[in-house]
Amino acid sequence: MSPHDEITQHATGTFEVTVTPQEPFPAPDGGLPLGRFALKKTFTGQVAGKAVGTMMSVGTPKPGAAAAYVALDQFSGSVDGKRGGFVLVHRGIMSKSGARDLDVRIATDSGTGDLTGIAGSLDIDVIDGKHHYTLKYSLPS
Repeated sequence: MSPHDEITQHATGTFEVTVTPQEPFPAPDGGLPLGRFALKKTFTGQVAGKAVGTMMSVGTPKPGAAAAYVALDQFSGSVDGKRGGFVLVHRGIMSKSGARDLDVRIATDSGTGDLTGIAGSLDIDVIDGKHHYTLKYSLPS
């Protein structure tokens, strides 16, 4: 069965994130330095557990400035009561105009335990400073 044949599930809730700056990478000639950060997240709701990861960024995420980031998170916990883990791969870009493009996907074949074979994506909305997620996923039958 291919992922396209599977029913997509939706899991929602919130998460808290702690971002700890690490030693930045130096800027190349004429370029911007790359920021480096350790991530710790706690998920509540239909996704319950913790994630640890690393993020690299460039630019300043504010109006009138462009910015971009990439990150990897290793999640461990449960999704709709199924226990295991998986890796989330983030790619985010913000233009000088403030337009945002965020793509967060579950890394192929990274699922463990009851989440072996999980595929999907994570949508993030920040509302009044609180991070809300919708995990769109499928699991093999």
